[in-house]
Amino acid sequence: MAFLLWVLTSLVRWVRLKIYQYEVTFAIYMLTPTEKFIFNSLLLTLITMIATGIYIYLPDHLRAIYGHLYYYWVGERPFISTRLTSSMGSVFGDAATQTLGVVLETSKTAAAAATTTHHLAEL
Repeated sequence: MAFLLWVLTSLVRWVRLKIYQYEVTFAIYMLTPTEKFIFNSLLLTLITMIATGIYIYLPDHLRAIYGHLYYYWVGERPFISTRLTSSMGSVFGDAATQTLGVVLETSKTAAAAATTTHHLAEL
């Protein structure tokens, strides 16, 4: 039990130290609580957007770089790039393609219905 309490106390002290270092490093300690909230919110939003962008777009970017390097080295398009599309595609790639397919089919159906209705109205 004493060991668990010691570990918990050490963890709390470490977290407090990291918070202190963060506030001193970025001079947040001299801001009001509202300003701290705004600054931390903007920082968290920025970091989240960067991480999301890396997670979504970096695999496609790395695939493109690999394709260019392979083309410059060998002189032809890499055979593996067609397989990478299915295995390393972006997170929303497949879902976005399916959604666009549904939108296309819906628009075709609506256009066909409108054309049929227009022809029936002329009769």
